[in-house]
Amino acid sequence: MNEEISKIMVCIDGSEASIKTARKALEIAKKHKAEVIAIYISFIPHYLRRLPQYDWEGLREYDVEQMKIWLDDIVKQAKNYDIQFKTLVKETTSSVVKEIIKSAEEEKIGLIVVGSTGKSKLDRMLVGSVAQGVVTNAKCSVLLVR
Repeated sequence: MNEEISKIMVCIDGSEASIKTARKALEIAKKHKAEVIAIYISFIPHYLRRLPQYDWEGLREYDVEQMKIWLDDIVKQAKNYDIQFKTLVKETTSSVVKEIIKSAEEEKIGLIVVGSTGKSKLDRMLVGSVAQGVVTNAKCSVLLVR
């Protein structure tokens, strides 16, 4: 990873693995003096989106609050390292991978850091579907954290 990296995107889902991934992104950002953007994609299937009884704006606010809780220690660590850090919460009705890729392009990201999660032995040997999709389709470099 010798290229100049000025912006790093880290994918967050609230799992311990994604928090570990965020810590790795901070280490890299500190070394490269890069900005870090943490992204959470809220997947809401299209058929649910059409139901009028749900408060979709309330759900978005909930997602933003959850991300703040998940990233509390990471944000403090970023401040200690003097790293510019921001969060993005996006919604999709179709593909989490496509939304990550699109957001990375919009933000002009040089490196996407994504975790590979799994609980069983078989899962640990395989790369998760979101991670695989990002690795396969991203136009920038991708670091897979295990």
